Amino acid sequence: MASGERTFTEDARRAQIIDCTIRALATLGYRQASMAKIAQLARITPGLISYHFGGKDELIDAVVAHVVKLATDLMVPRILAQTTASDALRVYFETNLEFMRIHREPLLALVEIITHDRDGPYAKQQDTALTDIEKVLAWGQHTGEFRDFPLRPMAIAIRGAVDAVPGHLLKDPELDLRTLAAELATTFSLATRSTP
Repeated sequence: MASGERTFTEDARRAQIIDCTIRALATLGYRQASMAKIAQLARITPGLISYHFGGKDELIDAVVAHVVKLATDLMVPRILAQTTASDALRVYFETNLEFMRIHREPLLALVEIITHDRDGPYAKQQDTALTDIEKVLAWGQHTGEFRDFPLRPMAIAIRGAVDAVPGHLLKDPELDLRTLAAELATTFSLATRSTP
């Protein structure tokens, strides 16, 4: 069903199903988050999920899109508000880890999806994330803030550092994400900065 054709009630029902799917993925895991369990959490029939999403693949796509939107809505305006590439890179780390801190359940759901469906809907988003980091790095190289280095390998290193955090957060829910964000920002500031 195309979004332009949906009523307010249908949009609200879809949002409810997405929220229940996130909860199911985060608490039960990918394999146990069946349509029946999601329907039970939402207090609806599995057929109603199929009506709104067609099947589990479409539902998972919608969950990924929702979680990515949560993250980008938090991060992008603050990154774009920076006047230097160095500050944009620092804010990139701060906002990524802030998202992890305040949206724990959606983060866990996304980790479940990525872990069990590596070629799924998040794979394309990963490439977009690397390209966005490369833009910040190229900006810094253009202004002379950053040294000359190949963009993609540095972007992969930065993204890898961020992607390592959820695994540690699962083991240690009390992990100090603010301190970790500051350390990551310092590490990559030193790794990228232009030396006189």
